[in-house]
Amino acid sequence: MSNTLKNTQMCIQKLNFDIPGKITIKLEDGRIIIVPLKYFPDIKKLSVEKRKKYTIVDDRTVLFYYSDSIYHLEDFLGLENKWSER
Repeated sequence: MSNTLKNTQMCIQKLNFDIPGKITIKLEDGRIIIVPLKYFPDIKKLSVEKRKKYTIVDDRTVLFYYSDSIYHLEDFLGLENKWSER
């Protein structure tokens, strides 16, 4: 199995924070990724209301209005060193 998402058509549809301590990423193809927020301390420190203020850029990048951090789909999949290879 390859450790890169190069040339794949995975697109983020929306984020959800309904499960305490977790972020849920819904992809446009119907798949759902659930990741503990402990891996994303900048998101974890935001209140639930502030977490809901985000923008999806280029289908795979997430920007939060109340955070300076930039997150790519690869970050949520544990491939944070691979996003530049896509």
